[in-house]
Amino acid sequence: MRHPHRTVSAPAPITRRTALRTALLALALAGAGAWWAPRMAHASPAPTVVEAVQLPAWVERSGQRRPAQPGIVLRNNDKALTASGARLLLRMPDRSQIKLGEATELLIENMAMQRQGVARPQTVNTELRLVTGVFRYATDVGSKLVGHQRQLNLKMATATVGIRGTDFWSMTDADHDAVCVFDGQVAVVRDGKPEIGLGKPGAFWVVFTGQPEKPAGQATPDQLAKFIGQADLTPGSGVLVEGGRWRAVLGLLPTAAQAAELRAALATAGYPAEVLAKDGRFEVRINQFATETDARTVVDRLAAQPGLKLRAPRVALAGA
Repeated sequence: MRHPHRTVSAPAPITRRTALRTALLALALAGAGAWWAPRMAHASPAPTVVEAVQLPAWVERSGQRRPAQPGIVLRNNDKALTASGARLLLRMPDRSQIKLGEATELLIENMAMQRQGVARPQTVNTELRLVTGVFRYATDVGSKLVGHQRQLNLKMATATVGIRGTDFWSMTDADHDAVCVFDGQVAVVRDGKPEIGLGKPGAFWVVFTGQPEKPAGQATPDQLAKFIGQADLTPGSGVLVEGGRWRAVLGLLPTAAQAAELRAALATAGYPAEVLAKDGRFEVRINQFATETDARTVVDRLAAQPGLKLRAPRVALAGA
């Protein structure tokens, strides 16, 4: 708070540096609400947070879509989406993981946490809808040990998967719904039909559109390996993580308007670029790549798209 008798200096004259900073601030705020900022150190614990991204991917809220990046907080009614060849790793409040494979759309219908006290176990109640694509859920070992409870229902086209703490894979598309258990138990519920319990590692259920339903069976080792690979991040394929030290520099442009245009095109394509004033020009870049190879992969991929008109794209370490 200012002292009532303190002399207030006159505003400093507007310099070129000040003008650049002002332009960048307007650029950063244009088209983005405050909710979109990644979590900060002082923020309250988030229901679900994007922990890692294999680009390109998006998060959608109230019809507004933005590129996914580590640290983004997801809330009720948000959607997480991945493109072809992409992946998303989400972290729930009890430290459980949700992995999304390529070409996937997941809606968070409801997520609520019941706290019994700071030092006591918590209960997380979650309702999710897998619109299309590949989903994997894995309970955190530490969360199990301290006694956290979870009730998760995953809705698909023809069924709902109910769990109470486990590790399982699921997918849905126009042709079929499928569920496979790696550890623990799940219950598959369909309208007007008996519940199907999957309680052994590798237990597998699938139903094809327009075909009679078959009893649950056992996945083969090859099938299990395929299911796991469909949701895991692929190192070197454009992975972003919190604290990643590599960046892709996609252009050093003469005007803020040109930088904003490139940034907007990248955002539409699912790449979370930012703009930084540098030596009187405007640098467009993507931060937080896990490795140099991840950054190089994205630079090469985007450079091959002539519509983006990148200018001397390169890879650099953070701070370089």
